[in-house]
Amino acid sequence: MPGNSEELCQAVLGFVTEGTYPEENVVAGKFPAAALARELELISKAREQVENEISSLSRENTTFDADDWIIQAKQLHADIERSRVTAREIVAQHEHTEPLQAKVEDARAKVALVETEIAFNQAVADTLEEVHRLCQQLEAGRAALRNGQITIAIEQLESTDAAVGKDAFFTNTNVMGILSDEVSLLRLEIVEALRSRWADQLKVDRQQGEFHVSRADADADSLESTITSLARLDILTSANEKLQKDLMSAIVNPILLPHPDGTSHGVVVTETSIRIEPEASKTTALETLDRLSSVLGYLRQNLPPSVSATFSEMFIVNISSKAISEWLSPAIPTDLGGLAEFENVLDHVLQFAKKIDSWGWTGQEELVSWVNQAPRLWLTRRRVDSLDSVRKVLAASQGTTKQVERIEKEKVSQAEGTLLENEGNDDWDADWDDDKEDEPKKSGTTKPDEEAEAEEDVSAWGLEEEIEETPDQAKPDAAASTEDDDADDAWGWGDEDEDDHKVDNAPPQPQNTAATEQTDKKDAIGSVSSKEVTLKEVFTITDIPQSVLGVVQQQITDSKNILQPAHANSRVASSGAGLLALPTLILAMFKATSSTFYSLKLTSGQMYLYNDSLYLADEIRKLAEEHDLSRLQPDVEALEKFGKLAYSKEMQTQRTIVTDLLDGAQGFGQCSEQPFQTDCENSVGATVDRIRDVYKEWQPILSHSALLQSVGSLLSTVINKVVIDIEDLGDISEDQSRQLVSFCNQLSKLEDLFMPETDGGAEALPVTAVYVPSWLRFQYMINILESSLADIKFLWLEGELSLEFSAEEVIDLIEALFAESDYRRRAISEIRRAPRG
Repeated sequence: MPGNSEELCQAVLGFVTEGTYPEENVVAGKFPAAALARELELISKAREQVENEISSLSRENTTFDADDWIIQAKQLHADIERSRVTAREIVAQHEHTEPLQAKVEDARAKVALVETEIAFNQAVADTLEEVHRLCQQLEAGRAALRNGQITIAIEQLESTDAAVGKDAFFTNTNVMGILSDEVSLLRLEIVEALRSRWADQLKVDRQQGEFHVSRADADADSLESTITSLARLDILTSANEKLQKDLMSAIVNPILLPHPDGTSHGVVVTETSIRIEPEASKTTALETLDRLSSVLGYLRQNLPPSVSATFSEMFIVNISSKAISEWLSPAIPTDLGGLAEFENVLDHVLQFAKKIDSWGWTGQEELVSWVNQAPRLWLTRRRVDSLDSVRKVLAASQGTTKQVERIEKEKVSQAEGTLLENEGNDDWDADWDDDKEDEPKKSGTTKPDEEAEAEEDVSAWGLEEEIEETPDQAKPDAAASTEDDDADDAWGWGDEDEDDHKVDNAPPQPQNTAATEQTDKKDAIGSVSSKEVTLKEVFTITDIPQSVLGVVQQQITDSKNILQPAHANSRVASSGAGLLALPTLILAMFKATSSTFYSLKLTSGQMYLYNDSLYLADEIRKLAEEHDLSRLQPDVEALEKFGKLAYSKEMQTQRTIVTDLLDGAQGFGQCSEQPFQTDCENSVGATVDRIRDVYKEWQPILSHSALLQSVGSLLSTVINKVVIDIEDLGDISEDQSRQLVSFCNQLSKLEDLFMPETDGGAEALPVTAVYVPSWLRFQYMINILESSLADIKFLWLEGELSLEFSAEEVIDLIEALFAESDYRRRAISEIRRAPRG
């Protein structure tokens, strides 16, 4: 590539001669080694050309003498060479003087070292002299301490301590640590001596319960001198605190802290000492305050102001707090008979507080506040005592029971009265709905907002179970589900809320069991005569309601008595109205604690709780009406709901048990074949036995009508399940039909439980249909199972089968019992065409 090499050589030459920068493609190219000769040739020619140009210019310029310039340049070069030689000589001479300079520096360092050693030795000597002097001071302080001259010892200690801290020679030295240790040791010795003297001058004997103040004649040994020394060492505060703790433990606590039997120690105060009596004795709050006053008076008189002035910070405050908690609060009476004595206690407390204030102490403010809050404290004590009384009533109860009568008067028409006389064996209270004849009857379905309110009342006590049945939610419909039974049925309530004209669906009207009837006018028109009948029933309660009622009555009685002139001047008289709020809390306490107690200590406790709650609610209602306390009405209603909830929970428990027992039959499928037949027999037998056991268990507790209503609810649950299981069978053979009839007959034998109470020798008839809404439906089911197709058709067309079963239900049973035939088709067709009812 000759062309490229030439181009590169020209580019380099231009850069050297002209300083022009070649193009980018030339710069990026590689300079070949073969082109060096050519490049050197070009550069040499350019050099020669420049030299020729210079020579030419020099010859042409007559004013410029190049030879002179060359001569001067040579002369300058010669001068520079001479300067270099001179510089080398100077450097050589300087190097020759360095050893001498080093010797001078060494001599100077040795002189400085000697001077430093001299200064150090002098400082050591001075320090040792200072240490010796300080040690002498410490020894002088110890000697003064041994001679009892504590003030001089403290002065020597302070002087030494200040010198050690001020002298800079001791900083960060072992001598500093040694001297500091010696100073601290002397300080400890002085402190121990001072504490010993303090203890001797203010002697507190915890074992004997004594306190003695001694005063020395010499000024150096006086209590004031000791206090001054303690203050100089900054230990007076700790000494005072220890003294106060010792006094509290040895003197005050035996007075203020009573023994479990209510006794405490007396105190003997003389001119020189205080002594606690070794034997404890019965005492009162007033006597305790007098004892404290004597003790504090002695301390105020015999202790220096610098000591007694600190009592306000802790000592008086602790005394006030303990006096309130141990004596004054327990002295608050729980009955009105103790108010006069309580007023005396309040006056005494104020006098005690004023005396403390007159001594210049503080800390008694808690006592004054306690007196000012006496009305509130008394009411709080009454509240605590009343709630505790409820707890004690429940805990102390032995579960003794008694029978009580519930009496209710109702007005009935003349025709109803005649009916009552003719219905000799029917239970009157099965249809008893409400205490107030003018109150609207409640329907079987409560309003949603009422249910919500009931649930709120229950949930407030942590009773989270859903209230499925309450005594005022009875459902008289015969086809109701197993959950339609409720607690009102236990009293025989809730059956009057349907139309009075629907006699077929209503239970028999109540009869007069009390033998008292009065006739009066019922209407303002006067055209319809009426009778007032007295209705009675007997049920069992425990001893708890009367005790709780007594606690409530006490609050109401005291709220009236405290307003009498005898208590007009009492400080707590203003809290009398507050007593009327306590019955609400008492009943709330009963509801909160009774459920657990009844469950643990009583068989069928929930039923006892049901009876007790309704009995207590009825008595509280009477009490509220007697004293015109309308504020108790919500509490009465809440208590009734609580009792009904207990009944509901027990009923739900028993209903679950009998349902589980009946589940052993497995829906009565293949009930005529082993081993299923044995399972069904065992299941039905166990269910029947369970209902009879429940009847025996509840018989001594509930009233007769409530017993029948409750057992009727359980039986209704059973037979409803049996009817549903039978209806669910798709095919029932003849053997199965006979077996099902046998099982149903076993359940039908429970009819003997529903015998009404009779007064005379008249034959009693079971009233099962009154208390078991689905009883007739169950009996018709038995008839269907054991009847022919013609009989079933007759019962539908001519009888009352259509009142208990729908046409589809009867048709399903016919299809399950009878094989396909023309007779079955015609019967089904006639049943469908025939009007129901």
